[in-house]
Amino acid sequence: MGYRLENKPVDLGGLRQLTYVPSQKAGDVYRFKNDAIRVFKDGEDVIDEDTARYLTTISTDRVLLPRKLLFYNNAFKGYTMKLVSQKGAGKRIISTPKRELIDAIEVVEEDIYALSQRNVLLSNTGVGHTLYNGELYLVDPSKYRILDLGDSENLEKLNQYHLHLLLSELITTELRKNSFPSSSINHMREIMDLKDNDQSTSDYLSDLIDGQKDIKQFVKKL
Repeated sequence: MGYRLENKPVDLGGLRQLTYVPSQKAGDVYRFKNDAIRVFKDGEDVIDEDTARYLTTISTDRVLLPRKLLFYNNAFKGYTMKLVSQKGAGKRIISTPKRELIDAIEVVEEDIYALSQRNVLLSNTGVGHTLYNGELYLVDPSKYRILDLGDSENLEKLNQYHLHLLLSELITTELRKNSFPSSSINHMREIMDLKDNDQSTSDYLSDLIDGQKDIKQFVKKL
């Protein structure tokens, strides 16, 4: 039977593999028309079909979710997702102007709220599963899980905490690449750890770097 996208046969031959994909643990990713398509490798531990189908019903902007499911001879083999522009992929979070960075984080926080309302637990949100091009994208939903919860408030706090840990790691990784001294990097990590669980990361960073152009300038003054 070959490949089909939902119920429509598709030819995946000659597709161009996307280079921005940070991890090969969730299959290979190619450009497919106006989308990206992720094709699982044999033997991988990947998202199950029911979870992927559920995620197709949720609308998000920066947390990339499956859109249509891919099958091969009736076996679930992948999914399409939003195609993210590689333009600006060399940008750095620590040198993004404060207002632009806060705006970018707020959009992800709104996505996390929407996902938490639908009982989705975000996991596998490490540095290697993100893309930053002036906007922050979480690109790998392969480990997301659906929890049977009556109250989404605690789940949202957990998901927002995962985002905060991710941003802390992204910031310290970039500082390290920019040859900041270990003392400054450790100090910045400690400051990030001081955020109250009831405060959003966007609000915390906005207050933290108030009066500075960006995170890079803030850390220089520590």
